[in-house]
Amino acid sequence: MAMYDQGYPYSITGKAGETVYLCQCGKSTNPPYCSGAHSGTGIEPLAHTPEEDGSVYVCGCGKSGNIPFCDGSHNK
Repeated sequence: MAMYDQGYPYSITGKAGETVYLCQCGKSTNPPYCSGAHSGTGIEPLAHTPEEDGSVYVCGCGKSGNIPFCDGSHNK
């Protein structure tokens, strides 16, 4: 899976029960969200529906062992 190598995570704020689609192909024009650029790649976005309001960190370096979420690997 391709990711964006920005060296730090994206912070996204979500509302409980509202689904967002996270890019998994690395081609989005609006990372970390899906822009539909994956069309024809065979890679689909990840649907993320938070259980509570708040922020999560999405990997921006491609090194996380918990893709698409940041696990701090960019610090290593």
